[in-house]
Amino acid sequence: MSVGFIAIQTLLYFVSYTMEEKSSAKSVVLVFARTANGTTGNADPTCLLRNPPVVRRDDYTYFPGIGGYKLHSQRVSWNQARITCEEEGGHLAIINSLAERDAVVTVLKAINPNPAYVSLGFHDLYQEGHYVTIHEQTLTRAGFNQWARGEPNNFWFSENCGSLHSSGGLNDHRCRKPLPFVCEHPIH
Repeated sequence: MSVGFIAIQTLLYFVSYTMEEKSSAKSVVLVFARTANGTTGNADPTCLLRNPPVVRRDDYTYFPGIGGYKLHSQRVSWNQARITCEEEGGHLAIINSLAERDAVVTVLKAINPNPAYVSLGFHDLYQEGHYVTIHEQTLTRAGFNQWARGEPNNFWFSENCGSLHSSGGLNDHRCRKPLPFVCEHPIH
């Protein structure tokens, strides 16, 4: 039974992967699993996985146990940066630790000249001064909230999107201000 299960699971994974490569639709992988019948007897033997394994990209720099990152040098608005990262199968980078911050700064410093600021995946668009990631976590809960000196300052009451200074500190900036940006490709 277990050999058949593995074969079906593997086949479905490759069919799903092939379909994803040929279309813009997100794949769904069916994984058959044994379930115990409850008192109602209505056990459903299938489980849907909506996030199949991530395939590494050649244009990202990967750090073991942290993730993959790509610096986009072209300057775009924060929202356009967010959209671009999602189109690549990732998201605007979210810093969750000092190690991750160091990884992102390493990617920044690999480009010459390196940018002073890059857009990241956090904002205070919902409530002024309450910064959350694009995944709806506070910066503290996400694991990194070290601001650059004098930040956040909401300069001219118009800075609501997040960025990282090349020194490694967080910054707030105008969402429409075109900046380079860093995409993150998570490792699952």
